[in-house]
Amino acid sequence: MTNNEKNILAFLEHHPVFTLDELREFLGSEKGSRKTSDLLLHHKKMGRIGVVKEGLYFAVRAGTAAQHTTPDPFLIASKLVQDAVLSFHTALDLLGYSHSLFNTYYFFSSRYRPAMRFRENHFRSVLTPEQLQKKSQELYGTEKVERLGLKVLVTGKERTLAEALERPQHCGGFEEMYRSLEKIPYVQTDTILSYLQLREQKKLYAAVGFFLEQHRDHFNVEEPFLRQLERHKPSQPVYWDRSKKGGLLVKRWNLIVRKAVVERTWEEF
Repeated sequence: MTNNEKNILAFLEHHPVFTLDELREFLGSEKGSRKTSDLLLHHKKMGRIGVVKEGLYFAVRAGTAAQHTTPDPFLIASKLVQDAVLSFHTALDLLGYSHSLFNTYYFFSSRYRPAMRFRENHFRSVLTPEQLQKKSQELYGTEKVERLGLKVLVTGKERTLAEALERPQHCGGFEEMYRSLEKIPYVQTDTILSYLQLREQKKLYAAVGFFLEQHRDHFNVEEPFLRQLERHKPSQPVYWDRSKKGGLLVKRWNLIVRKAVVERTWEEF
């Protein structure tokens, strides 16, 4: 076995999913060099490397064909684009709080990326909130989590909580979102407040305030913090879920909320 083969096998052992640029950097080859692409082609023919899409690959387990190797979908989502940050239900799942397993994986990116499917899994990008981009705070409230020996960038529990409440549809709907968020053992309220201040969205203040008031005992939320959020609520009633008309007006937050969410009727089952 040549040194090149030994090197790439060592790389594959520690990189179950990898990009062309990561392999090129490992090999120390120039961007225009054919060294990396030739090695890729050789090891693909040898059955050691599978393809997710152009520029993104996975290591094939020894003694297994590429079509029978299932690359980790969290790693795929984290490497589909250079600035990917795993988010919404995917973040809840990776952090250990999701109620149910999904086969749709969400990630933030600074620009629109078309949805992609790889085998049974779907991958969807969501634009990083405009206010975070304008303030160069795209990585606020994120953390790195280890996944199969690699570091994956994901929104932390406080940011995930706020963004899940902003877009329940990316978390499987209200019941799945609630059941998942309720698994979070604690939050840092100052981190949540700082995130809300960055976003400057009155409806988001209201949704977070409403949820934390509902769960004030669980998260040990004090009344002065809720009053601080209340000062930024919308001046007129707004629908939490604009796709659904009707609901109950929660006057404290000027938020129109589905009756089932106010009463959490799913808890009866």
